[in-house]
Amino acid sequence: MITLSLILAHLLADFYFQTEHMVKEKRKFLKLHLFHHAAIMFMSLLLNYFYQGNDFIMEVLLPTTVLVSIHGGIDYLKIFLQGKTAKLVQKNAWNFGLFIVDQILHVITILAVCYFTLQVDLQAMFHTVLVLFNLKEGMRPEIGLLEGFLFLIIMLILCTTVTGHLIRIMLGSLTKHISLFEGKYTLKDLAISPNSEKNMSEEYTYMVMKHQDLSRGKVIGYLERLLVVALILMGSFSAVGFIVAAKSLTRFKQMDDRDWAEYFLLGTLTSFLFAIIYGVLVKIVFFGSY
Repeated sequence: MITLSLILAHLLADFYFQTEHMVKEKRKFLKLHLFHHAAIMFMSLLLNYFYQGNDFIMEVLLPTTVLVSIHGGIDYLKIFLQGKTAKLVQKNAWNFGLFIVDQILHVITILAVCYFTLQVDLQAMFHTVLVLFNLKEGMRPEIGLLEGFLFLIIMLILCTTVTGHLIRIMLGSLTKHISLFEGKYTLKDLAISPNSEKNMSEEYTYMVMKHQDLSRGKVIGYLERLLVVALILMGSFSAVGFIVAAKSLTRFKQMDDRDWAEYFLLGTLTSFLFAIIYGVLVKIVFFGSY
């Protein structure tokens, strides 16, 4: 349970208590981010201490200090590498790789702290995980109410915020003329000659979205992935295709722009791929099969 609690605390600190502005100015706000991280980790460990703890220093203060210190070191290294490679042509791929490695290192740190300071039996934990995912034979363990709740919250965060952030890094930003287009297309008659003969002309209307991180597309991405997970849990795999079709239909006119169409399709397919993976994992853990 404590391992799930610390992973959840890490996700909350990294993706909810760290704003977009803090991410862009990581070096400037690193101390504030570490303070948030320390506070959340401390609260998580403190709750575990009240639940089943014995030594406040070894089970709360020491793990918090170690986790925050290593987290700061990893983040500083990431900032350094991003600064050294700011002019790379394949910047999106590099940032994507840094993001994945960064998160893996944070999880490894949590596991190491759980093993050395909280006496968590990692071998037994990995055995339980392998059995739950049907990767190893054995009697399926019973999932407690609290463990199941923590796992669902973690999967919810992964399915929405984390995956959205990962896709945004992987695809990069849209070019300016594409990102500002919201789509309104009309035809009108225009008199251009003395004899009042009319010719057909095209009129485009653009809507500028200054805060793309708060746009409707972000919410749509969250909802579509949650809906896909729900459909998989109900066994309705075929219904996933209708969501893709409905989403594509609403953007039909913009599909004429090849750059935008490729960006849209790649983002949509990646989003659905992650959603399917999450849905299958949740179904295996709670129902034993997919």
